[in-house]
Amino acid sequence: MNVPKEGHRQAMKIGPLTCNMIALFAAVFCCGISSVSGADFCIELPGSEFNRGHERRGDADACAGDVSSNIKDVARDRARNNANNAIASQCLRNVTHTIGQQACARLNLVANTSPNSRWTDFPPAANTNADNVRYVGRGVGGSASANLCAVARDVRVRTRGVVDAQCPHDSGLLPHRIFATARARARCAVICSSP
Repeated sequence: MNVPKEGHRQAMKIGPLTCNMIALFAAVFCCGISSVSGADFCIELPGSEFNRGHERRGDADACAGDVSSNIKDVARDRARNNANNAIASQCLRNVTHTIGQQACARLNLVANTSPNSRWTDFPPAANTNADNVRYVGRGVGGSASANLCAVARDVRVRTRGVVDAQCPHDSGLLPHRIFATARARARCAVICSSP
């Protein structure tokens, strides 16, 4: 029996990725598609500029059983949204085109100033391992202002259970309710594009 060598397997994995990259390159540069098609990234502003981040909480609860299976996810989503909402106004008020351009230039990118309504539903990817990215609007400076996003990361999730007579107890155990509390931290980011 012929077993493929590890190097052969790796070459097979790289092949489709290479084809996809060539197709994306051809689509972007040969068909006139703007950089919005996939070359935009949310680059976090360094903490030294003004961006200390905002940590916020999200809570959820449900009776133990099938309903509580995604209780941690609900709490995480609420914490991420709360953190993004808390930082959004600070981003819009304080991030100028110059601040955005400096953050992008550190990675040899340029601040994106073009209007794009698709980012509301499909924000650019973060350049780091963010748990949630949300487009928040354009910063200070009129038509030359940089496009901004908020980048949230999960801090922690805790759960606890308490006896609750209002929950069903078919299994013979005391009825209990599960409480989940999550915390997330959000920071301002600038949408950067390749030059």
